[in-house]
Amino acid sequence: MPARMPLARAGLALAAVAIAWAADLAYACPSCASPLEENRQAFVDTTIFLTVVPLMMMGGFIWWLRRKLREQNDLPEIAVPQDLLRDAGRFSKRS
Repeated sequence: MPARMPLARAGLALAAVAIAWAADLAYACPSCASPLEENRQAFVDTTIFLTVVPLMMMGGFIWWLRRKLREQNDLPEIAVPQDLLRDAGRFSKRS
């Protein structure tokens, strides 16, 4: 197994170099520095979209969770035998 460690490190280094080189070839964002108005507008629209969508997903999850908790609170309380409550100590509902 010790012989595989240098090989794994070499593979990781090669992958990092390949990724860095490929990003340079891809010109990842041509609309960011473009002087054309339509490209600039596409960049702004994409920025707004990528900001709003995750916020709406989080808001939707919070809304769904809140709705489920409210539904759960409307359900009748489950009856617990008194002998179980006797050992509840400070967590007991009795005053």
